[in-house]
Amino acid sequence: MKRHQTILAAAAVAVFTQLPFAALAQTGKPVAAAVPAPAANTSATPIAAKAPTDWIEYEDLTVTPVLDDVSSHLAAARAALAQKDNAKAAESLQAASRALQAQGERAAKLDRQRAAADMKAAKDAQARMAVVTKQIDAAALQVKAGKLNSTAELDRTLGKAQRADLERRWLLSDATTWYPVSEEPQRHFGAAAEAYAKKDYKAAAAEVRKAASYVRLEAARATGDVKKGLDGAAADLARVATALDKGTLKAEKDLVTAFAKADHALALGHRARAAESWARKAYDQMGYELKAAAHGLESGAAWAGKEAKAAASATAADARAVGDKLVSGGVWAKDEVAKGFEALGSGLNKLGQVIGAKTKAAPVQVGA
Repeated sequence: MKRHQTILAAAAVAVFTQLPFAALAQTGKPVAAAVPAPAANTSATPIAAKAPTDWIEYEDLTVTPVLDDVSSHLAAARAALAQKDNAKAAESLQAASRALQAQGERAAKLDRQRAAADMKAAKDAQARMAVVTKQIDAAALQVKAGKLNSTAELDRTLGKAQRADLERRWLLSDATTWYPVSEEPQRHFGAAAEAYAKKDYKAAAAEVRKAASYVRLEAARATGDVKKGLDGAAADLARVATALDKGTLKAEKDLVTAFAKADHALALGHRARAAESWARKAYDQMGYELKAAAHGLESGAAWAGKEAKAAASATAADARAVGDKLVSGGVWAKDEVAKGFEALGSGLNKLGQVIGAKTKAAPVQVGA
């Protein structure tokens, strides 16, 4: 009973960490001249969090949220195929193909100011999405001709490798697409913990897989060591889900550690994207990335324990406060941004030491 109470308490803490912390008081130290963010916001009003309304569940237990036009058309195709409506299924697959093609073309038009690594990743994503586009078109023709009649057959046609390439479109998504669901992994971690405490291991596994789907999507936006960390976190979650299905995951520590490492990897990813946005002077995008990084740090620390949570809360609050200023087009100072990056990196590295994460936060040069 004590073990179940512990993990339920962790789940409760995880939920509470989604509530915004108040910004810290001014220190009174001299700062650089404050300047308004010159870039326009991605939306007239702050982007609100939301949960996906539907999921695609593949035959191999992989799941992915329906978040954009590509996934929406794919979900419609699967639903039509399950109802033996091949004509509608083929039409939906072709619509998914055209939507993916349009997203792939965007990769070729990325701002030349983007980092070389980011440009390379975008070109790679474009090439891979072009291949998947042809495969989806081919599947549509098979469906239309009555040669492919079930979701299981469709899954064999568009297997894990193709779905991994399909997820690379996430690299091209802006804050209006990814930020509303940036807190979803933590919600699913909390639900998984509650299900585990009730010994409903199948439900816990399903929640872990849903959380893992978001980690995979964020890995598609990442490069270098950050991407390796996210890929590793996604793989760890997949192993945890499999163990839960088999009833072989007996230690609550294994569950909690996997959640903490995933949150840590997500936070590192958002911090890295914030740095890339800073280099492009995309200050509103940077603000959302900082806010998401703060949430990841806070969430990961909550799983790591009371001491880690207490150590991370002030850093997360500062990063969120800076992010809010950038998002709203308010007044901020460069040294405030620099301090935010440094503190966030330090906080993530400290958390990484506690949970045994290998990836560390890279230094960010804000400039004079």
